[in-house]
Amino acid sequence: MKRVAWERLDGMALNALEEVTAGAQETPIRRTWALRLALAYLASRAGERPDFVRWPFDSFWNALKSTDKIGRSQSMNASLNGIYIAIGAVRDYRRVTEFERRAKSD
Repeated sequence: MKRVAWERLDGMALNALEEVTAGAQETPIRRTWALRLALAYLASRAGERPDFVRWPFDSFWNALKSTDKIGRSQSMNASLNGIYIAIGAVRDYRRVTEFERRAKSD
């Protein structure tokens, strides 16, 4: 089997977080092992940087269960922005829009 490039894995993990962030606009999200893995992977990648901060990962995790619809959505988006910064990536808002569109059609 061919090895998967780090950038591809980063994108896959970020897509998982984008998907749950879009879905969380309507309902709290269950904390799954898949989300733990995506967050842990991205935190480990961010931990390689000298300016590593942990708060966006913890904040994202904590926001998943919030029953306050607006607060949950705001916290998850702010945390996800922080995660992108922490790993040195730029958030593509066309991708955000696509995940939001899919979440609304489900």
